[in-house]
Amino acid sequence: MKNSRLLAEFREIDSYLTESEEDSDWDEDRPTLAQIEFDNSILKMARTLLQAARANPIEGTSEVPQVVLRLTRLDPTISEGREADPRIAKTVDMLNKMGIVVQLGERVKEELIIPPSTDDKEYATLIPSLRINLDLSVLIALISDLTHAPLPASIEEANKRFIPPKEYREWKQTRRKQTQKQTDNDGGDPREPDEELVSIEDLPHDLATHSRALTNQLLQEMSRSMIQEIKDRIGQRGTVEEIANPMSNPMSSVEFWVTTEARDRCLRIVSKIGAVNEKRRAYALFCLDPSNPSQHIPLDHAERLFWLNSRFDRTLPLFPLHFHSSSLPPDSSLLDNRAGRHPFFKSLATTCQHILDQETMPHPRAIQEKFISRPTPFPPSPHDPIDFTGNAEIQRATVTKANPRLTAHTVESMLWGAELGWTTLTANRTSVKAILKEMNIAKLIGKLDGLDIGDAVEETEAAKASNSSRDPGAQAQEAAIWIVDPRSLAEQMCSQALYQ
Repeated sequence: MKNSRLLAEFREIDSYLTESEEDSDWDEDRPTLAQIEFDNSILKMARTLLQAARANPIEGTSEVPQVVLRLTRLDPTISEGREADPRIAKTVDMLNKMGIVVQLGERVKEELIIPPSTDDKEYATLIPSLRINLDLSVLIALISDLTHAPLPASIEEANKRFIPPKEYREWKQTRRKQTQKQTDNDGGDPREPDEELVSIEDLPHDLATHSRALTNQLLQEMSRSMIQEIKDRIGQRGTVEEIANPMSNPMSSVEFWVTTEARDRCLRIVSKIGAVNEKRRAYALFCLDPSNPSQHIPLDHAERLFWLNSRFDRTLPLFPLHFHSSSLPPDSSLLDNRAGRHPFFKSLATTCQHILDQETMPHPRAIQEKFISRPTPFPPSPHDPIDFTGNAEIQRATVTKANPRLTAHTVESMLWGAELGWTTLTANRTSVKAILKEMNIAKLIGKLDGLDIGDAVEETEAAKASNSSRDPGAQAQEAAIWIVDPRSLAEQMCSQALYQ
């Protein structure tokens, strides 16, 4: 919310003040749209937030959450010029009297939310498996320009990075024509606005929403990079294993696995909406030649292309990337973790299989025939050819009948990890919540074959509670699900040249 937008509201309110002292007596009872009490959209929003806070006290207490309103573009101190109006300061004052904490101006770097440290004792009992299962959201995040491009020097620079130049120029040209008409009428100055004043809020709604999401992800990357977070978490496993084997090095032993469905969807998405560097990373990740994606390239060449111009230099052992088999059964060497896996893995696998068993919608690649929990093998269906030109429309992912928030390929990725006893790394928090909800439903209706999720959770909590009294190497458990913050494809939206 900017001064100019609030001033536009005030002008509309003022236009309803049509009554005057000269009105005749018979006009006094006529209806009017003029305000009886001072109000505007910010105050209305504040009242709604307060109602929501009162209706949702902090869990386990009667304490009402504190409402904080950050108005980055509002300046009540302006006393001269076209954006000056005492009612702006009055609005801020009324917000304070309502009990709302009002924060003005952009956030400073010290205010960025820093994720908890990976060596936090609360998480010390959960470590990733040596074989890590990646879903589509993490593949996109690993390819994203947000993950690899140089970071902005300040929050102000971050806020300007994703103002798309082409779309913005087209929009500004339309606005300029509208402004020209207004300034011609009121004698104002028709000059173009200063480029330095352009912000995300100046963009059309759809572009502003996308730009704001990318900016938030960039701020997360500035707080802690995703690649560094993954490395640190894997390194935490090394801290535990050093007790038994001081020479152990998890980074040299870890493997990353994906389904062929996730690979194909990733390539289709990047071919359609990725830019030059994101396409190069995507093709290189799967050992495809960026200049001719239908051709394969050697592993060492692919690795060099993937990390080219990145802020990181082969920080993660992504190469070679491993692919789950499309036929049953999987290689017996992959089943080492199944025997000692936590009950949560079996519960998760059973739930995923139940979700997929309900799926009746046809799928072009018949992915249900490749699930490893099937009692008998099915012949793999041929994959549709991938259009690397980006001209073809991206087919929408099939959603599951059990829960429309879950796509079939997401559940399939979860199923592979759960069946094999591996950690599934995902940036799709919504899908994880949906699957956990389905697990609770499955437990209530007795579909988990006697496996008690509550017992599994209690066992994990007991391990955390005894963290200080037990041997750290003995009490560590491999996590079933590992969630990181998402990173979207961003290079097309970037307004700056980030690579020299």
